[in-house]
Amino acid sequence: MNPERQLPLSAFDRSAGPLCGDRPDANGFRVLCHTCPFSERRRTSLFCTRFRKSIGARSKYGLPTWRTTRDVIRERDGYRCMICGYDDGLHVHHRDHDPTNDHPHNLVTLCGYCHARVHSEERRDGGVERVDAVLSFCSDHS
Repeated sequence: MNPERQLPLSAFDRSAGPLCGDRPDANGFRVLCHTCPFSERRRTSLFCTRFRKSIGARSKYGLPTWRTTRDVIRERDGYRCMICGYDDGLHVHHRDHDPTNDHPHNLVTLCGYCHARVHSEERRDGGVERVDAVLSFCSDHS
């Protein structure tokens, strides 16, 4: 877990029940799961121990809180791709490859083309280090 992210004490107290009020369908296994005492972090996803269901990080991308985070990052980066400078079809990329880590230092604006290139390059031998070097250089010189 990101050391800069602090969970409230309620995230450890199971006596009050799950944050969704035993209605995961109403929550959609999304918003409340990240701080619920019944969720366990497993690599890049959460798992609800109460309902024995995986909570994929992708389900968050339609939520208003993610949209706000995404918009803040795009604004911070000047509404342009941090690699090529293009200003259309912008995505927000998780630098550490953990879609549950939405700390601003972990997020960077990329156009769709550069985002796809980054993920392709990361699959190559030594690609993660090369991509990180490029993104660090771009962030330092923006």
